[in-house]
Amino acid sequence: MSFLSRPLYRWPALIGLWTLAGAVLWITTVQLFLLALNPFCHLQQPGLSRLEVVSVDRNADSQITDFVTAKRGEETRVLTLSKTEAAELHEHDEVWILDAWYADSLRPTQFLLTPQRILLEYPLLLLLPVALGLWRVRRAQREAEAAPPPPVRRTFTDDFHLRAQRFAKPEVAEAGAEKPEKKSADEER
Repeated sequence: MSFLSRPLYRWPALIGLWTLAGAVLWITTVQLFLLALNPFCHLQQPGLSRLEVVSVDRNADSQITDFVTAKRGEETRVLTLSKTEAAELHEHDEVWILDAWYADSLRPTQFLLTPQRILLEYPLLLLLPVALGLWRVRRAQREAEAAPPPPVRRTFTDDFHLRAQRFAKPEVAEAGAEKPEKKSADEER
């Protein structure tokens, strides 16, 4: 029986999972709302890539983003990263870059790959562990509500009578064998 089968643990787990699912849906709704209000945005293919930084250039037109020139093999790309992430980079650094699923002129289009950034950009990924958690809580609840198995019957045998048979007469000990015929008193003489 798992610990989730107890109501003391099951209810907080359910509340936490549904709260996480609600937060994911809220973040997704806000992202879609901001996307609908911005006329300059367009969808792009998300992706991951490992790039070597060539240079970090200041973007004079934006207070949020800077340009980072990076190359992968012979291909050179100009990335739009946030100022704080771009300030961390130096020439010849190799970094993992996460491409956002939409691009606009207001926010960065690429990010340094971190678990927090993945969850902020793609919050729907969190619904997979939420679904797994809800499934496990439901399975534990079914196990708890199932009828308990029948009790195990234990039969105790005493061995007193078995030990007492060693002192019995051979006739009694051989209950299944044929009994010898009794000879009459005349035959014995």
